Amino acid sequence: MQKYENHISFHEYPDMEIIQGECNHSFPAHIHESLCVGCITEGRAVFSINGHTRILSSGEYYVIPPYTIHALSSVAFEKFCYHIICFKNFTASKEFYDSVASAKSYIEHTTSAFNIDTLSRAVHVSKYHLDRIFKEQIGITPYQFYINNRIKKVRQGLQSHVPLSDMVFDLNFSDQSHLCNTFRKHVGISPTQYAHSYQYN
Repeated sequence: MQKYENHISFHEYPDMEIIQGECNHSFPAHIHESLCVGCITEGRAVFSINGHTRILSSGEYYVIPPYTIHALSSVAFEKFCYHIICFKNFTASKEFYDSVASAKSYIEHTTSAFNIDTLSRAVHVSKYHLDRIFKEQIGITPYQFYINNRIKKVRQGLQSHVPLSDMVFDLNFSDQSHLCNTFRKHVGISPTQYAHSYQYN
């Protein structure tokens, strides 16, 4: 198995974000809160969405609606290149159940570590029912959304030059290594690489 160093750049604009990547990474299942359109520009990649999986080759496009669980991975650790555009103004028009909207807001604003029992008490729904309806409407479980939200906050912190040591404490990572490893798993590159590759236009 040949190991490549991932190269991923992030270009943000007022109404969209463009991501360009060259890697052999396997991105975990996740969601975007807006419409995204991607294209494999070199090599092959395994694309999974809503339980369906196919291999995409160079030149093939894929569309990710808001709040739709999906994943992108290399084929047998081969390098692949991709472009993806996320349109900030194209978000889901559906209304969430009150309990789901409350749980989503709670996760987005809490400073505590994730606890499904605490969350279910806060929104007055059993944890089993909450887990089911949250995944039904958001696309992922409350815990997965909590992880996604932490990654989002780390990205925002890096864009604002917040020290990693501060984010470790503020976002309930056990230490800086934990933060860096979690970030690399989900984003494909280290926090330092992200800080260097991010551009706001």
